[in-house]
Amino acid sequence: MSANASVLRNRLIARARIRHLEVLVRVAELGSVKHAAEVIGLTQPAVTHVLSDLEALLECALFLRHARGMRPTPIGAALLIPARRILATVGDSAEQVVGMTGRASGTVRIASISAGISGILAQALPIFSRRHPDVLVQAQEADAIRLASLVERRDVDMALCRAPEVTPQGWCFTPLIEDRFAVVAGPGHPLLKRSKVGKEDLRKAKWLVAPVPTAARQAFDRLFAAEDNAPSTSSIITNVPALFWSMLTSERLLCVLPASFVRQLSDAGQVFELALAQPLPFDPIGMLLPTTDRGGALQKLAGFVEAFALRAGPAASATD
Repeated sequence: MSANASVLRNRLIARARIRHLEVLVRVAELGSVKHAAEVIGLTQPAVTHVLSDLEALLECALFLRHARGMRPTPIGAALLIPARRILATVGDSAEQVVGMTGRASGTVRIASISAGISGILAQALPIFSRRHPDVLVQAQEADAIRLASLVERRDVDMALCRAPEVTPQGWCFTPLIEDRFAVVAGPGHPLLKRSKVGKEDLRKAKWLVAPVPTAARQAFDRLFAAEDNAPSTSSIITNVPALFWSMLTSERLLCVLPASFVRQLSDAGQVFELALAQPLPFDPIGMLLPTTDRGGALQKLAGFVEAFALRAGPAASATD
């Protein structure tokens, strides 16, 4: 590549188009110009031309052509992350423009861990939307690692999560609801008939466990850390809500999960919580907000969520 970074930047600003990025991403995902053309809605020669134009702008090859399709070169692969980010930003911008030219006075981008969605947002946002139809809310679910990245890049205005070990610079954390771990089962599990379920009862049961990095799996491991004989577990390991709900309803399994996370399923009568002899504490769910530059829409939503959480109180226990 003969151009330096400044020259290349100026060239891309002057001549690059969003279509270039869309073609780059789709060809990389599908491994085929033909399939990419079908998805984008262009002819195959048009996609080939756009891709060749982008390679000419960058003065490098972005794909390796072979008999079974196309594979990104190291440079092509490195460009996929920023290309996807730019395309996502374009989509967000379109949403905001449509919303604010229609009826919205402001937009709030919010990301939440799954427990924050089940424990707070699933109940709070429908009410907020009815009371404040002028605020456009863009909500997404993210695990703790991705959420931290979104906060660091300022790709969200608000985040619902557990308290971070180190609060990001320029943000503040406010606890909202107390939480704990719950042991749940599908309908018909024999331990649901017990008024109190002890440690030995839990050890003899069969369990559905979450993946190792999750807090739920760590809680399960701590629960039986001192046991010589660990309880038996299912051959399925998952933290996908639809899958663990299906497993619990079709098999006599127990699962330990944050009470906030299973609140919706429990309220709907799809899973049932055991009455434990000893409670299993967990960190509260709270709200990360920027310390400055809070617009009116963000102030409205943050105030509403905090008041809603205060009224809703902590995750109820099976004995309440």
